[in-house]
Amino acid sequence: MNIYYGFENNLESFPFVDREGDFIITEYCFEDSNEAIPLLLIKPYKTSLLLEDYGFFSESGKCYLYLDMICAFSVKEGDQKQIEMFLLQAEEELIAVEKETEAIYFFSQHNKLLILKWAKSYQVKPEFILL
Repeated sequence: MNIYYGFENNLESFPFVDREGDFIITEYCFEDSNEAIPLLLIKPYKTSLLLEDYGFFSESGKCYLYLDMICAFSVKEGDQKQIEMFLLQAEEELIAVEKETEAIYFFSQHNKLLILKWAKSYQVKPEFILL
């Protein structure tokens, strides 16, 4: 997962690594720009329809999430059956899942307290990842 920055309607002003229409994606956040939108590049193996509200696939097929709008966690402890039930419950709010070494689940930042409530109910310990 890498952090990038998006800018709207600035095709000529900055060197960019990716784009989606008039939205360009750069590796740098220029100090004098208040227009930068922080993005998290992920390699999801699963996405939901909610992705459209919290991110997008670029013209090159890469998946970016709006960093300020999401939270991410992995499951650290819990009985396997309880973990499965927890994830089944959480599926309705799921944005995406990335799995390189361990599964990382992406949700709306607004759902963080709900996720914690579900985790407590299923006796599962999620570990939120600082992005």
